[in-house]
Amino acid sequence: MQQQLDVTGPEEYENAFPRNVPKYEDRLSDELVIALVGPIASGVTATAKLLEDLLSSEFDYKVFKYKPSDIIKDDSKNVGDEIGKPADFATRIETYQTVGDKLRQKYGNGYLASKIVSKIAKNRDNNDGFQEPGDGSEKPIPKQKRWVHIIDSIKHPEELKILKRTYGDILWLFGVFAPLQVRKERLKDLQVSDVSATSIIDRDYSESQRHGQKVKDVFHQSDFFIRNDTQSKNNLELDVQRFLEVMFGSPKRTPTKDESSMYSAYAEACRSACLSRQVGAAVVDEVGNLIGLGRNDVPKANGGLYESVETKASIRDSRCYAWKNGECHNDARKNKLYRDIYVELEKRKVLQKETTEDDVIDAVKSTDVKSLIEYSRAVHAEMDAIISIARTNKPGLIGATLYCTTYPCHSCARHIVASGIKKVFFIEPYPKSLAQDLHSDAIDSTESSDKVNFLQYMGVAPKNILKLFRIEKGRKKDGKVEPFDKKTAKPVVRVSLDDYTMHERLEVARLRQGNDG
Repeated sequence: MQQQLDVTGPEEYENAFPRNVPKYEDRLSDELVIALVGPIASGVTATAKLLEDLLSSEFDYKVFKYKPSDIIKDDSKNVGDEIGKPADFATRIETYQTVGDKLRQKYGNGYLASKIVSKIAKNRDNNDGFQEPGDGSEKPIPKQKRWVHIIDSIKHPEELKILKRTYGDILWLFGVFAPLQVRKERLKDLQVSDVSATSIIDRDYSESQRHGQKVKDVFHQSDFFIRNDTQSKNNLELDVQRFLEVMFGSPKRTPTKDESSMYSAYAEACRSACLSRQVGAAVVDEVGNLIGLGRNDVPKANGGLYESVETKASIRDSRCYAWKNGECHNDARKNKLYRDIYVELEKRKVLQKETTEDDVIDAVKSTDVKSLIEYSRAVHAEMDAIISIARTNKPGLIGATLYCTTYPCHSCARHIVASGIKKVFFIEPYPKSLAQDLHSDAIDSTESSDKVNFLQYMGVAPKNILKLFRIEKGRKKDGKVEPFDKKTAKPVVRVSLDDYTMHERLEVARLRQGNDG
């Protein structure tokens, strides 16, 4: 069992015996906050249950569970509703969706997350999470606890924002997904009609109103991505087990080919200076060799893209931020197009007298005209990666796999198909893409298809690769691999229980007492 330190207040550190001044590592938290997100019928709750069971039985963690749906039910009366026992599954989900929207509209989009935070704080108070300071100050001192708080599940980016700013690096977001057809089949098994299933899925994924559910805008920010497209609980358990072992620094866990390849794409995205978004792509041949990298940026003469250069370099950086008016030229062209449409309609006298230019522009922006991308100066990341292979005459494109931080647009999709690439993995959705609509004959979102597979990425998020896999010290002790005991293993990422001013005073106390901590 974990030893509890007798921690006193900062003034007492300087006069106490050296053994009473805690070492730095003894003031690092073992606590975890795990939130889950995923489209309906993906298996989020099943994943939460696996996390609970594994962390409790194998990692010796005390588990606290939180369900925003319970808050929705308890607080439904605050928005004029009262959730009773629904007649069927579809009605239940639709009722919770509606009441959840009303609560966000009345109290703010982060309301459910704020309520969860208050419940976590209450659990800390009620479970000996603090000890009184020895100097008589009012601020209690948090204890080192092997606790995990599991939140099943969040639906809005504002909820994630509140959890992130509250818990920082001890918050981990697990994204669970399954292909659309698999989710529809699961809903069908629950006696949900096709019409209701489509409505529930669409509403859950991305509602138009600001306070609606927006799983789409949360999911791509996950720290771990889990594909749950089979009926086998064993497969899901193996994936969850691996991610937990990664979180706790198991020496046998290293990045998979998919993870290292997506990390390459992610790193390449960071080189982009595009004013709209940063996108990166990596192409890996059938053996697993990296053969091409790409990012979205402006092409330069004689091949390649502009990049950061020294001030005195012969090639001037002419990316959009430094060219002409320093504006996004796709947006500038579209704004001109909006005005041109108004002028043309006015010229033809087809507008009512009270119709203003703003009215017309707002109407045009509500159509797919707003999604036009062909006026951009940038080469897209996927195309840059493919062109780089052609430019360097590297073999391996046929049958290759492309990893992209964002779902390919319809223009890139057709070139990907034509190039001979067999599989595409992506993280972030791209609503403007018409790839599936225009090329359903050639691309598919299921891995079993003979078409080019466009698949949601599964694995550790690339933003966490260095954080979780880079080992500061060796994996061996006395020439042998260090044993990995799940019940005593510490999380790879830990935060201090104290603020930096407390650390200053602790260090002064160690210095004065000759304690090297």
